[in-house]
Amino acid sequence: MLLDEVSELTQPKSFRELRDVLSAAPKSDEGDARALISTLKAFKLETTDQMINFFSGLPMLFQEKDEGTEGPESILFHKELLLWIDGKPNKAYKSTHKDELNSTDSQIFQTQGDRQNWAQPEAYASWIKGQTIGDETLAKESLRSFFEQRFHEGNDSGVRQLGLLNLVRYHYIHEEYSAGRKLLSEAINVSRNSGDKITLQQCISLLRRFPSVNERPPINEVQPNLNPLDILYDVKKLMDETNEQPLSASFLKIAESLGVFDLWCDTNMNTTKESDQWAQHTVQAIVWNAAGCENIGDIEADVAVAFTSAGSSDNNRLTALLNTAYRRARQGNYDNALAILLNPVVWKGLTLPDYKIWAQEVWQVLALRASRRGQDRLYRDFLLPRQPPGERNMRHYVYIPRSRSVPIGKISNPLHELLRLRECEASAIMTEQLLKSIWHSEFLFRIHHYRIAVILLADAGLQLGLSQSSQKMIEDIMPQIVTGNDIEIRAFAAFTVARCIIAAGHSVSGLQHAAWWLVIAEKDYMALQLYRSVLDVQYLLAVVYNSMGAEQERDASAQRFKTTQQLVENLEASVADAETGAILDMVSRVGILEFEGSNKLEA
Repeated sequence: MLLDEVSELTQPKSFRELRDVLSAAPKSDEGDARALISTLKAFKLETTDQMINFFSGLPMLFQEKDEGTEGPESILFHKELLLWIDGKPNKAYKSTHKDELNSTDSQIFQTQGDRQNWAQPEAYASWIKGQTIGDETLAKESLRSFFEQRFHEGNDSGVRQLGLLNLVRYHYIHEEYSAGRKLLSEAINVSRNSGDKITLQQCISLLRRFPSVNERPPINEVQPNLNPLDILYDVKKLMDETNEQPLSASFLKIAESLGVFDLWCDTNMNTTKESDQWAQHTVQAIVWNAAGCENIGDIEADVAVAFTSAGSSDNNRLTALLNTAYRRARQGNYDNALAILLNPVVWKGLTLPDYKIWAQEVWQVLALRASRRGQDRLYRDFLLPRQPPGERNMRHYVYIPRSRSVPIGKISNPLHELLRLRECEASAIMTEQLLKSIWHSEFLFRIHHYRIAVILLADAGLQLGLSQSSQKMIEDIMPQIVTGNDIEIRAFAAFTVARCIIAAGHSVSGLQHAAWWLVIAEKDYMALQLYRSVLDVQYLLAVVYNSMGAEQERDASAQRFKTTQQLVENLEASVADAETGAILDMVSRVGILEFEGSNKLEA
């Protein structure tokens, strides 16, 4: 606090502000600190004698003058001090015009250093502003100008590598990888020449974050000066199924990052922030969900949200909220997911790169809802033209062939292709690829994909007349699915096992068992608003009730079928949606406010 005052980088605090800051400091009620604060509260300089007695104990503030010596008068007066204590404006702190060419006469004690132009913080403030509003030209020029200033007596500032590193981070965040690689090689050379091992390690770690071309990305090894967040970032590489690494490797990396983070805290590393400790919880939530343990994943995400500041620019909190919102949308709770994302506490502190991620996630929820409802025209003619920039996989919403830009994986891509061919009733040709997907998902412990693949295999076996083996296959994994952590998988499994029971025999008990599963499937599909699948379930349910002789249940199911069919026709005809348009309009207005640097949005 005292350094901020004497450096004159901010407006000087009043006496009352200084006293309040000291009173709120840690351990302010102990020992000498309590005595100092008590003295300040009783501090009075109402007379000149009181002022002389007070400053007589501080001779270092005064320079004795011999009689007859001429020189500048002292700028500290009794009247001005009283005004400062009362928090009133006074002339002692009036801003003085500074001549940029010759400012030596404005100094009280002239030194040789006063004649030099030293580093000023304005350029760095401009860099932060340009980075926030997305002005690339302002950001780059301001950053270079700041680190090219005079920081010490040497010929070289000694911090040029830091300027290059921050510039590379800017390019990396904005996905400008080619420009970032060029500057990063320069930053590595400068760091080596200057002997800055810490900056060199950060440059090498950042280089390993850049996307690899036709090769497996390198993984960091634990070593001195390695940031724990760089180790944690390796989990993203390990979870990419194209790299064919089991989830156990991801958990090992999380454990390594925890150990390095504890080491950094014990050694008082200056780059450690309190919010960094919650990053591993956010990553764990993603890994546990991939392992099929959704309940544990929800707990980890809740921990990250509970212990981070609301309305801040903390990326850990944003990531946890985005993942939570998408999981709610996957469960059919679209309104709840949108309520989480559109809460002002979530978006008001976003930086520009995080705003892009947030806007993309809002669009993904809207696209997921439209595709599930069967609103193909709304998705194609309204949502796609308004999609924010960012990565997306179109196969999550529509049945299309694989794009060349999407990496070839051995688990998800064959499953997407099988679903596409299943719509064309040609899934039998994908049996071999499906078996490979099951093996890889089990080996890599991607339990979520494994469950889907097993159900699809049972569905393919049903088409080949293997109803009993298909039924047993689903019943073996049904205890994992029936919990409802993913009701879409549960609905598909219930619908498939009901078809297997019906195909295996026509006994009354078998039909009753099949009807029980079909009721579960209908309820889950209705919750997801997957109306086309609802039609299939309701039609089959009416047939089952008819075979059982349950005419009342049959008529009720047939009536629900007609109602759903009419709803599907209305949704297919809609090209625009008022609610969807209002949400996208709000996303645009938030983006405009982000560019303007304001966070005030009218309701």
